[in-house]
Formats: sequence, C-alpha cells, structure tokens
Amino acid sequence: MKIYRPGLFIILFIIIAYSNICTQPSNQGPYQAGWTSVTLNRDGRNFNAIIYYPSFVEGSEAQIDTINGPYQTIAFGHGFFMQNSYYISHFKHLASYGFVIIAPQFPDNNHLQLGFDLIHCVNFIKAQNRNSNSRFYNLIDTLKAGLSGHSMGGGASLLAAANDSSITVAAPLAAAETNPSAINVMNQIKGVVFLIAAQNDGITPVNTNQLPMFNNANPVKVLASIKGANHTKFMDTRIWDWTDPNGYLAVSEQLRITRKYLTSIFNLFLKEDTSYFKYVFGDFAQSDTSIILQFQLKPLRPLNFNLITPKDTIRQSQINFLWHSSYSLNLNDQINYQLLISSDEQFSNILFDINSIQDSFYTLQIQSGEYFWKVKAYTSDSTFTYSNVLNFIVDAATDIETKTTLPDEFILEQNFPNPFNPGTKISWQSPVGSHQTIKLFDVLGREIETIVEGFYEAGNHSTLYIPNSKLPSGVYFYQLLVSALQSNYGNAGEFIQTKKMIYLR
Repeated sequence: MKIYRPGLFIILFIIIAYSNICTQPSNQGPYQAGWTSVTLNRDGRNFNAIIYYPSFVEGSEAQIDTINGPYQTIAFGHGFFMQNSYYISHFKHLASYGFVIIAPQFPDNNHLQLGFDLIHCVNFIKAQNRNSNSRFYNLIDTLKAGLSGHSMGGGASLLAAANDSSITVAAPLAAAETNPSAINVMNQIKGVVFLIAAQNDGITPVNTNQLPMFNNANPVKVLASIKGANHTKFMDTRIWDWTDPNGYLAVSEQLRITRKYLTSIFNLFLKEDTSYFKYVFGDFAQSDTSIILQFQLKPLRPLNFNLITPKDTIRQSQINFLWHSSYSLNLNDQINYQLLISSDEQFSNILFDINSIQDSFYTLQIQSGEYFWKVKAYTSDSTFTYSNVLNFIVDAATDIETKTTLPDEFILEQNFPNPFNPGTKISWQSPVGSHQTIKLFDVLGREIETIVEGFYEAGNHSTLYIPNSKLPSGVYFYQLLVSALQSNYGNAGEFIQTKKMIYLR
C-alpha cells in the first residue's frame, strides 16, 4: 500500500485554448475582413453584390479564415438612391465577428422585389457551402441567417423576413415604411425583430415608421432608438447629411452605437452566444443612456442537448440518469426537464414519466429488463426540445457485491466523463475503513468545496458530482484525503491522491 505524508500536492496546470470571450461589441472582433464581389441573377434581375467575410489578413480577395467556421450569413440592403459602398464600416465590423455579409446594389426601387433580392443573396451564400470551388466551401452555417439594411433597404429586409420563415433575425437601421407595407406584415415575421432607430430622424421618423413596426411585430422584438441620432449618420459617407440636418450626435458615436447593437443581436441569435444577452435585453442594454429601449421577450425553445448515461448493460437496479443541461437564449427562462422511459423505441408504452425536474440528473429504482429513454427540455408548453434516445438493459440479478476480494491499496480513479457537463462519476478504493474526504480545488490550489466526507468501510466507492450553477468552466483538481490510517497498518499518517478534471459549461 502506498502511504503519502500530509500536505496538499497539486500541480498547477495551464491550458491555452480558444474560448469565446465576449469583447465590447463596439470594438473590432477577433478576425480581419476580406472582401470580394459577385454578379447575381434572379429571375432576369441582374445585380452586383459585395461580400465581406472573416479572413486571415484584411484585403480584397484575401484568404478566408478556414479554421473558425462555420460562419453565418447576413444580407444588407442599402437606402433609397444610395450605394452599398456607403456601409463598409458596418460590413468590416460584422465580418470581424465571424459573419459573411452580402450587400447587393439594387437594380430598382421595387420594395417587394428588393426583399426577394435579399433572400436570394442569403441563399446564394448558403449554396456556396456545397460548392467545392468556392472560398466558402464547408464554411457556412446553412441553418441560420440574418437580414439588415438602411431606410428603404431596412424596410425591404422586413418584407424579406415576412416572406421567408428561415430568417433568424431582422435588424434594420431606420427602416422605412414600404409598398407593400412593412408595418402590415410585421406579425408574419417568425424570427427576431431588432429595430435600430434614430431619435431625431427627419426622413423616417420613429413615430411613423419604426414604432408602428415594433407594435405590430411578434415577440421577440426590440426597438432601440439612439438618442440624438439622425437618418444619414448610419452611413459612412457625409454627402447626404444635408437631407436630414436633425440630431446632435457625432457621426462616430452613432456608428459606434449602431455596430454595438448589430454585433450583439447577431451574436446572440445567430451564434447563440448568451454572453451578449446583457447587451440586448439585460442590464447593459437597460442602463444604456445612449438609447431609448423597448423590448418584449417570450419563452424560447431550449437548445439541443444529449443524454449521457445509462446506456448498455447496468448491473444494478438503482439507475442514475444523467444528461447534458440545455439552455435558452432568453436567459430569463427557467429550464425544466421531463424524463420519459419506455419499453419500446417508439415510446408507445411509457413506463415512467417524471416531470418538472430542474436538475439534469435523476435516480430511479428499475427492475430487470430492456428500456429506452429520452428527456424533454421545456420553457413553456409550446417551447420545448427533445434529446436523443438511449437504450439500456438492467441486469439486477448480478447486483451482488463481491466480498471475498478487497482492494489492497487506496486508489483514486479518474472521473468519468471527463471533460464533463453537467455531472461526472468519481470512484475510489479503500483497503480499510477510515475517515475519507474528497475536496475540489482550482488551478491555484484554492479550495472550492467538499465533495464527500465521512467514514467509509473497506471496498469500492463512487459518487456522482454535480457542480453548483456558479462554477465556471475550467480545469480543477479533486483530492482524496484519508486521515490517521490505523487498523492493520498501524498509525501510518495520511494518504493523499489528486486527479485533474475539466468542467465545460
């Protein structure tokens, strides 16, 4: 038996890994911006479009960043009598956060057709994901896309969203009322609506344009009116400022605020990065004195998640059900779970139906047999997501602990699974009965919590460890301490053994 002297023995371990850390969204993101141009044809309508994308170096035809995809698509429509080149600072900024932006130069002012042009642009980029000759091959998220635009192009983006239920977010700037009416079709938009408005807009005033749009839209919806802003300062060029002399906000500040909220809404709902929730709906947005904020949320569908265990054959009748936790992009949502266990894969004969589970684990006593199980995560009756299905067999007849062979030394096993979320199994062996403690430490050796403590008989032991909700992702160490060993070994001091675990939230 290995005997260790007292003391905390932890090897500090430093991991340098990619992590999605939310920067101030008004600052440039982690990528450079490359750009190119294309000519598109839709039902005889020919038009050019510029495309900005994440790249290794900034520049025309630059090599796209092939490491960090997939990237989501955003189509942007320019204003009446304007050029797509007037908004390049916005395109570069969004590309630096991992989006592909395509901005057509509209061939006319037919508002409904402009909306269909934007949809065509989104579908063009998505199709490049399957084109082995395209720079975007295997780099595009084909499930989520966003729309934006300024003035007439902003109104067209709302018409497009009303005609295409696959659009995840529409976030126009100073959106103008259109023909047909964007105001009248707002309730047909299935995705998120985020209206960025200018408080002192003299061309598309908030009260006659964006406010009626907001009122007619379904939740989730936001109206963020930038204080002191005007209509033309959403653009990079100043040649049109004479058309709207209203407002007092500096151009640089109006552009900064605009990019902040565009970046936040697209990161939250296209990249599903909840660290941006605070900039859209949370404290940061509600305390931002540069805007007048109105919003309406609703319960959202939990994101996809998977089961962990049980699977295969279980040699005991007490079964620990464990699954990955899910979450909603609405951080105010309460996630509950429903555990369903059936004797058949189609779940036509449900044997156990346990509802209103708030943790991502549950323990049941189950008799021998073959079972199928799945979990439903839900935030309301109409917003829910099912997990995958696992199959397991309970062979409780062999649930007999072998007493003839006892461990001949203390051993702390590696936790499983590792990395883990939400829980992990920690096992250890004891050759003698003694007072035993397992504690958790961070990489700096600071004690986080006690996992188990008490007197344990000789034999094999295990515990299911579920961290509390405040524990951040990272590397941790768990340590088995056996104090004052006696029995057949005399007074032999202490046994200490430490293992590393990785927690992923």
